Amino acid sequence: MRASHLAASLDDSAEKIDMPREEALWQMSAIFRNAAGSRILAEQYGLSKKELDEFLRKRCEDERARRNTKFLEPTFDYHTNKYLTFEEWLEQLMKKWDKLV
Repeated sequence: MRASHLAASLDDSAEKIDMPREEALWQMSAIFRNAAGSRILAEQYGLSKKELDEFLRKRCEDERARRNTKFLEPTFDYHTNKYLTFEEWLEQLMKKWDKLV
């Protein structure tokens, strides 16, 4: 997140800003599984619910194609009291989007 804020403050090109922003969104969602944080970041970056969903699904496919599946595996979600894969967690995020924050 710091990298994206720094790039924006330096008035870098859109491409240089987008890469750290995408990485921050990926980390907040896939690595930390922080639903509220994902929504806040998406809104700060001007992404809609649908755009975030599309980005995360595409990134998930890309990571799977690279065989980098560690963050896609099930992790415990205390809201549901279940182990959820990243795709299942993403479904939960989209369902409860309006109730976040």
